[in-house]
Amino acid sequence: MFTVRLEANKVILKRASYFLILTAAITFIATIITYMVNPDLKVVMERIGNSSPSQIKESTGIDKVWSYIVHNGFAVPLQMFILALVPIQYLYLVNIISTNSLLGVVFGIALQVDFNKGCELIISSIPHSIFEISAYCLLAGVLFELNQVIRTKIINMFKKDREGDSIIKKILKVLRTYIAFVLPLIIIAALLETYVADIILNLFQ
Repeated sequence: MFTVRLEANKVILKRASYFLILTAAITFIATIITYMVNPDLKVVMERIGNSSPSQIKESTGIDKVWSYIVHNGFAVPLQMFILALVPIQYLYLVNIISTNSLLGVVFGIALQVDFNKGCELIISSIPHSIFEISAYCLLAGVLFELNQVIRTKIINMFKKDREGDSIIKKILKVLRTYIAFVLPLIIIAALLETYVADIILNLFQ
């Protein structure tokens, strides 16, 4: 039993690593394209500002940490979970793709405005970004199985053989993964963004 669970966890981690590579590639490509295309900075920054939760933008200190956790630790994972219930494969990756695309745009703009300062911003953003993206990719890794079971159940509705994995068991697995790994990683990311990012930036002064 333990061996089966260990192998299952390895599969989830392997899948999550694929998603992590994908998100890193999206961020890199978005950064390069934004830097080369040279868009209207004012318009882009207004759109980025409008897409960011006002609670996070306006908060400081421990209030910012809590706002970050509420949005990135509860709201976003809930959205991903709901999308995973839709019998369309990889739909739950929409949040990850949009988040990393936006991150790449921010990096590209920062490099345009001041290349050196942009590099400093990217370096200071790396710690909390790694934890946040890893959390989402791990969640996506387990949501893959839930979505797969839902799609299989729908297909089996038109067949005589209706056996398959339990949706409830998969939901419980998602919940365990979220509590044990995803939420703690998001909390760490919130602390890193609120306190460590500024410390790293100050090292370049």
